[in-house]
Amino acid sequence: MLRKAPPTLVIPILLLLIAVVAAFLKGGVQLTWQGLVQTGRLLETVWLRLPLGFALGGLIQVLVPRAVIARWLGPASGAKGILIGSYTGIVMAGAPYVMLPVVASLYLAGAGAGPIIALLTGQALLGIQNLIVWQIPFLGVGLPLSKYIVCLFIVPLVGFAGSGVFKLLSRLPDLKPKADSEVSRAGQKEGDEKR
Repeated sequence: MLRKAPPTLVIPILLLLIAVVAAFLKGGVQLTWQGLVQTGRLLETVWLRLPLGFALGGLIQVLVPRAVIARWLGPASGAKGILIGSYTGIVMAGAPYVMLPVVASLYLAGAGAGPIIALLTGQALLGIQNLIVWQIPFLGVGLPLSKYIVCLFIVPLVGFAGSGVFKLLSRLPDLKPKADSEVSRAGQKEGDEKR
C-alpha cells in the first residue's frame, strides 16, 4: 500500500522536477545531462559525509540517555536549555549534512523546540570556525566581531521567540519528526500489511 508522501519530501521533488523541465527547455537533453553530471560530482564530494553524519546522529540517540537530554535541553529546561543550545552552536562545526542528523537526534530524544532553534541559530551565527577561518580573513576584525558580539545576545532571543512560535504552529502536520516508538509502530504496521 502506498503511503502519502510528507510535505517535506514533496516540495524538494517538485523543485527537482521544475529544475529538470527548466534545464530541458533551456538547453535540451544536453543541458539536462550536464546538470546530472554536476549532481554526480557533488555527490562524489559529500557521499561519505552523509552516512557518517547519520551514524553519529544514531549513536547519540543510543549513547545519551533521554533523561539527560530532557533535563538539559528538554521543553521544561527553560532559559537554561535555550542558553545551552545557543552557545553550543559556537563549537558545533560541520556542514549541514553532518550537523543536522545530530540535531535531529537530540530533538527525537526529547530536546525542546526552543533549545533546538537556539542551537541551529547559534551554529549559523556564532560558529567560531566561520568567524576565524572565513569572516576575519576576508573582512578584517572590526565588522565580523561587531556582528558576533551582537549575535551573542540575539541567539537566545531567537530561541525564546522560536519556542513561542513553535507552540502556535504545533498543529501543523509533519512539524516534528516521528518519535522512535511511532517509527517502529509504523514499520511494524507496514510489515503486517505486506503479509
